[in-house]
Amino acid sequence: MNVQRISDGLFVLQNAVLELTPPARDQSFGVGSVHQAQNDMFQHVRWGAGDDEPNFINKLIEKNNQVRGQLEALRDIIYGTGIGFFKRTITEGKVSLEPWFDQQVEDWAYETDLNDYIVTSINQMTHTANRFTRWVWDIQKGWYRLDVSDGFMTRVGRPGPGGIFEYHVNPYFGERGLYRPQDTQRLPMMEPHNHEANIARLVTMRQSKVKIPGNPYYSYPAWWCARSWIELANLIPIFHYNGIKNGYNIKYLIRMPMDYFDVEGKKQLDEKAVKGKWKDFSEKLNSWMAGEKQVNKTMLIKYLRGGDGKMMDNVDVVPLKNEMSDSAYSQVWEMANISIANSMGILPTLAGVNPGKGNDSGSQIRVMAEFQQANRTAIVRNAILEDVRHCLVAMGKRDIIPMFKDVSLTTLDAAPTGKAAVVNHGSV
Repeated sequence: MNVQRISDGLFVLQNAVLELTPPARDQSFGVGSVHQAQNDMFQHVRWGAGDDEPNFINKLIEKNNQVRGQLEALRDIIYGTGIGFFKRTITEGKVSLEPWFDQQVEDWAYETDLNDYIVTSINQMTHTANRFTRWVWDIQKGWYRLDVSDGFMTRVGRPGPGGIFEYHVNPYFGERGLYRPQDTQRLPMMEPHNHEANIARLVTMRQSKVKIPGNPYYSYPAWWCARSWIELANLIPIFHYNGIKNGYNIKYLIRMPMDYFDVEGKKQLDEKAVKGKWKDFSEKLNSWMAGEKQVNKTMLIKYLRGGDGKMMDNVDVVPLKNEMSDSAYSQVWEMANISIANSMGILPTLAGVNPGKGNDSGSQIRVMAEFQQANRTAIVRNAILEDVRHCLVAMGKRDIIPMFKDVSLTTLDAAPTGKAAVVNHGSV
């Protein structure tokens, strides 16, 4: 075979070009080391050191009452009122987009359940910043069906000399003890600009993501970097729950003489018996004083008088002051929720955080919502619509542009009845 070297890692094999891919790994939320990435037992690229990064993050969400709601708020902001199709026209040298109806496109969108694909795609992008799409070529219809493969069960196949060439699907990725390599389905990578190769394979897969420096395989959303704040927020409800049931912090200091149980009547007890009495007393005292039902109880202590008529050493219960007030815990809770919302790129008021602290009048919320849709959705929307555009090109619809339509909020002075024509804005 005639091989010509062009540069380090780049060779020409007769009429083909072979580029050797250098060792690589995801720097953030990756496998840990280059050695581990290149000598892994798996035939796919791990997502996290335990190949369970999405699973781990999801466990944090399950224990939090804010993150799931904020992800849904972010999803709704991106979705707007859904997607529409527009026609690119040129009038007097100016490019404009006009709403457009095409029967074949409408049939394709309906029969492939395109709206469900869009909503599922947004959920995947907001949750993990990666979307894996299974492309199924319909020979009879002459179009692609797009299906989202859940990121929990999808991985990048181990790269070859030319880079990534396939994706793996297994329902037990990230599940220790359940994962079996023989359950894995391998799908070839979809080639966006090689339509003939894609339809020849019938089923292919494509990964969509916003590329982050240092992460060649898996992207990640900004809110993953707020993991510590989420974990902190998750601890506060548990703390209050246990505090109400068992009492916040140490509430009482109980002082007793060391030899309190040394004598029973006039009999000196041995060490084992003394330890047993201390243990039994402690358990009964804890049961009596702790718990949500044990509130405002009175303790009766019997004591002996000495020769001078004064009380001899006995049980002494001293209440302790809790320096950490309820407001301090509330401030930590509020700070954590604001930090989580900020990490998602959602203005706190739109995320339902910090209510009643200003910026929550109707006009202010309207301005913030319009700002959010106009300035914080374009990149994600573009990544989501990329596959839809490729499908339209495959059907020969190069001039039809899919776009998200924004929600148009009106004021009562502009529309006293509360009704107004909806003006749609989109991101290509």
